[in-house]
Amino acid sequence: MAVDTPQTTVPPQQAISRKMSAAFEKVSNALAETEVAVVVCHVHPDADAVGSASAMVMALRQRGIRAVWTYGETDAPSKSLLTIPGWDAFVPMDELPEDIRIDTWIAVDCASTQRLGALADRMVSADRLVVIDHHDSNENFGDINMVDVEAESTTMLLLDFFEVWGVKLTPDMAHALYAGLLTDTVRFQFGRPRMHLAAAKLLGRGPDPRLIGEQLTGGHPFEFLPFVGAVFSTAEFAPEWGGGAGLVHVTVSNETMKSVGHDEVEAVVNIVRTTTSGDVTVVLKEYEPNYWTLSLRSTKDIDVSQVAGFLGGGGHIRAAGCSVEGTREDVLAALQSASETAIASRR
Repeated sequence: MAVDTPQTTVPPQQAISRKMSAAFEKVSNALAETEVAVVVCHVHPDADAVGSASAMVMALRQRGIRAVWTYGETDAPSKSLLTIPGWDAFVPMDELPEDIRIDTWIAVDCASTQRLGALADRMVSADRLVVIDHHDSNENFGDINMVDVEAESTTMLLLDFFEVWGVKLTPDMAHALYAGLLTDTVRFQFGRPRMHLAAAKLLGRGPDPRLIGEQLTGGHPFEFLPFVGAVFSTAEFAPEWGGGAGLVHVTVSNETMKSVGHDEVEAVVNIVRTTTSGDVTVVLKEYEPNYWTLSLRSTKDIDVSQVAGFLGGGGHIRAAGCSVEGTREDVLAALQSASETAIASRR
């Protein structure tokens, strides 16, 4: 008579840690040799970038390492991001001390050197650059790369690493990590079941999910309403784009965005992506005259990380971004060319 052998179920936290164990060990060893570190997130940071950077600095300091964080531009962040704990450790990039030897630079939530902004040259020429990220399009540009493309957010990856590294999860760290997980999963709509286990662990440290959700994805001032009207009057639909996949795009000109804050500009993409016409939606944001940041989203057909990649950016299959210089017409032409290249590369 056959006897059933009991099967051992590996807890999700242990399973992901074992898969990434080699990378975790390399990063741990590098940090063991570090006395001074600078953590850098991508330009035009979002909650995952800020949450990752601030939580990483808290962990580094807990381990006795002098650390600050920054990003490679002088633009102020969205006001909503200021609610994430850890800004006391932020140093503007042009105020980084020149007389202190930095042992280790750490890039978090950054898929390419282009997204490092004005700090790119300094970081890639450093003695030690650690890259911690979850984007499919990551270029592995570090000396040590801890990249998990299955992780829902970079903060999710850091949660795993902190457990292996022996870091105590404080309420402020949990808040920062939860902020990245909440927003990068679009309020837990996209991801594996274990993201809910991770969220439960983080909330168990004390953060208020209702408050964080309201702070990061809550309301907007009255000016947002006429602003949205002006932006959506530019909406265009190109059904033939991407070999018939279809593209819907809207434009946020530099003049139009002057009436609102960064949060309102960034909120546009979540409205545009609700359209059922076209597989791809793109928001063209002119943060400086003739300098555009593009937010790309897709539903099922087009890998927008490839499209963004051909324009110097990157991201995920269904959500990506890049920056392009030129007129609006130049940007749309570049977008068309990138889509054709992406489709041709799949054949």
